[in-house]
Amino acid sequence: MPTDLAALLSVDPGPQAALDWFIGSCLYEANVWESPRTSDGLHSIARVLERGPDCLNVCGRIWTIDQTIHAFWLQVRRDGTDDRYSWFLAFEVAYASSRKAENALDNHDRPEDIEWHARISGEATVEDGALAIVPDSTRVIIRDMPEPEPAKELRRRPRSGRPASTR
Repeated sequence: MPTDLAALLSVDPGPQAALDWFIGSCLYEANVWESPRTSDGLHSIARVLERGPDCLNVCGRIWTIDQTIHAFWLQVRRDGTDDRYSWFLAFEVAYASSRKAENALDNHDRPEDIEWHARISGEATVEDGALAIVPDSTRVIIRDMPEPEPAKELRRRPRSGRPASTR
């Protein structure tokens, strides 16, 4: 008997750790994140467009450990009758206008109607009661992520008010 996808990836308030982990794993497998643990939890689920035992279509926002919020759109659909799924993840809205970026999830019903910095897809299967990415199945459709700001300790310090040496 196939596993109920709604039980594997809950979008209900509270028990969203599996969804958070799955999104982080997708981003890690696509080399968008350095670790599947880059996430600091889901910030919010903006909309659930489809949800059932065989499919999930959800968009929202996720924290990273540097306390930055990123938009995402995840679609997961069962392939056939077993516990094999195809997934698509869009990440980080790419609009220059912050207002347009903030409203993107609410103003669109399909992820392909939004400009994203990363779009990735792959396959997943159920392992030990959790949805897991099939090794080597992740495909990067687009990855144009902005470079992260350097850690505070690596940023250039402003020069002192002394004039440069003229030797």
